[in-house]
Amino acid sequence: MIRKLQIKFVAMCMILVTAVLGVVFTAVFFSAKQNIEVISHQVLQRVMEDDTPSGRPDLGLNRGGEDVLLPYFTVNLWDRSGIYEAFVTGGTYSNLQDTQELQTILTDCLQQNRPEGTIHSYGLRYLRRDYGLYERIAFVDMSMEQATLQEIMGSYLQIGLAALLLLLGVSILLARWATRPVAKPGSSSGSSFPTPLTS
Repeated sequence: MIRKLQIKFVAMCMILVTAVLGVVFTAVFFSAKQNIEVISHQVLQRVMEDDTPSGRPDLGLNRGGEDVLLPYFTVNLWDRSGIYEAFVTGGTYSNLQDTQELQTILTDCLQQNRPEGTIHSYGLRYLRRDYGLYERIAFVDMSMEQATLQEIMGSYLQIGLAALLLLLGVSILLARWATRPVAKPGSSSGSSFPTPLTS
């Protein structure tokens, strides 16, 4: 009976705290994801505004105390009577011009018909801007985003696991302490009666 009561007490504590930690970690995950996406969008904006082919944006992700520049490339796109001509104008990628990969990326980007979005098959985030005579598209690699997010959440999950183990130990000790008066033989909460005296 006492053993079941202790198990119920520990189980209730663990369920409540796990639920709270789950909500906190979910909020942290989406907050970190949003912050990283904002940084990538800032890189896209800087790339879009930089017209020099050799220029590099000075924005990136911070990993381990070091700023890491995100891989990127830009494309100028001309519409020649329904036939598109694309020219890679800059970036950290090499030998992209006139490749099947570039054609696939641009086809996917144009089919989405949105000013910004993602190319999941290549792990790219893009931003489009129409300049009238041509269209400029900037692409940023998302792999660094995902690696940074995994690194952040990995450290938080380790902290959460350590907190759960600590709470488990504390809950067991509290359960034993709370049920100790009931568990003692001859305690006031028991059902023992004085033995009548016989002459």
